[in-house]
Amino acid sequence: MQLKAFSSELRIFPRIPMVATIAFSVFLFTLCSALAQVEVTVPGQGRVGTIVKVENGVVGITNTFLRQRAFAKECVGACFYANVTKTKIWVCRNSDCNLDCSGREPVGGC
Repeated sequence: MQLKAFSSELRIFPRIPMVATIAFSVFLFTLCSALAQVEVTVPGQGRVGTIVKVENGVVGITNTFLRQRAFAKECVGACFYANVTKTKIWVCRNSDCNLDCSGREPVGGC
């Protein structure tokens, strides 16, 4: 069962038109896992998004960048294991970036 904690949108510098828009959501699944995401639209540049997942004590962070005139998302992920941090970089053409931290090495997928 998924419980949506909150979702909102915030305009940075509301008196200056189109500087940046931030949208964020936080979802709570169980006591052992959670998900939070933030997306920022920067006019003239593109969209930047961050997803933070906690599963079985491992924190996984995925950053995505979609350039304004591009069709592929650039993905950068990091898995924070108990004793080590490991990273992964990949590109997704037609879908979202997904990071899997369940194994010994991070796996990037689309």
